[in-house]
Amino acid sequence: MFRNFKFLLAILAIIVVAGSAYAFAAANTVPDTNAGYAASVVSGYTVTNIVYDLDATDPTIVDAITFDIAPTSGSQKAVLVKVQTVTAGSWTTCTLVDGTLPQVAATCTYGALPLANVTALNVLASGVADP
Repeated sequence: MFRNFKFLLAILAIIVVAGSAYAFAAANTVPDTNAGYAASVVSGYTVTNIVYDLDATDPTIVDAITFDIAPTSGSQKAVLVKVQTVTAGSWTTCTLVDGTLPQVAATCTYGALPLANVTALNVLASGVADP
């Protein structure tokens, strides 16, 4: 009889621990965020008003790329934006200035980017600073 009681007590302890773990995990909430990447249709952000700012002295050099970026759903603005001007190339982090919220203006500055080397414009955007 004592043996069955110990067994039932052990089973009850396991159920209590498992229930507590489930309740703790169910209490976690993850906020909605947006993210988007590449030229294919990606829900998350819309990029408009793209401008390639050419060097005043040498128009074959890109000084900066500017554009507006706004979320396509919800109201979470982009807080991290990077661009890639060559497929599989390096990423350039852009500076952001609030526009008509949730839209922001992005400026991606380059030292001396040859216009001939710009073969793509991939935009990576995130609603969180450290995705």
